Amino acid sequence: MLKPLYLTSGTAGRLVICLIVLLVAGGCSRQVRWKHPTPSKELLLKAMTDLHGFHVYTGVDTRDNSLLSHEDASKMLADHSLITSDTPNFMFVSFSGNEVSIVGYNQYYRPKTQDYRSPMIYRYRGQLKRAVYSLPHMAPVSGDLTVTSKPIENVQLWLLNEQKAAYPDFNGTLKFQAWSGEYFDINAFTTKSWDYIF
Repeated sequence: MLKPLYLTSGTAGRLVICLIVLLVAGGCSRQVRWKHPTPSKELLLKAMTDLHGFHVYTGVDTRDNSLLSHEDASKMLADHSLITSDTPNFMFVSFSGNEVSIVGYNQYYRPKTQDYRSPMIYRYRGQLKRAVYSLPHMAPVSGDLTVTSKPIENVQLWLLNEQKAAYPDFNGTLKFQAWSGEYFDINAFTTKSWDYIF
């Protein structure tokens, strides 16, 4: 004779959790990956090729190299008095082997400790160590990369309004941003407070 099946509150709770997990898993997009892939060497080479060179940005993440010439940007880095409030953000990126060198201008630097923005020139040189997808469950559709680098020269900022150097808390983690299969920007943030550096 079969014994009647009793549903206790503990069993019911586990059953509800299992059903929720199954619904979430079944309802997710087909693009969601449950096994986290690692970026291939070919993808890393593509990212470095796309990012190598001169880039101008109209906003935080919109690239438009028609706004400023390579030559004028180089002059601005040599003579900061040429930079005006209308100067767009720009950066020069150079890869050599596993080293990256980044020099640029950003008009939006504002740590959480100050209530105003300060335009600045930034410099960084590091040795690339490792890269992973920033959103591994969405890779490779979302190709953004989190790249670990070992600083050879720590990030140095020259604050234009204050006319002084600053050295933010930065551990070498870079974000390679991608859109429609092309890498177009590199971002860096402070380690503890995640202030945007460039």
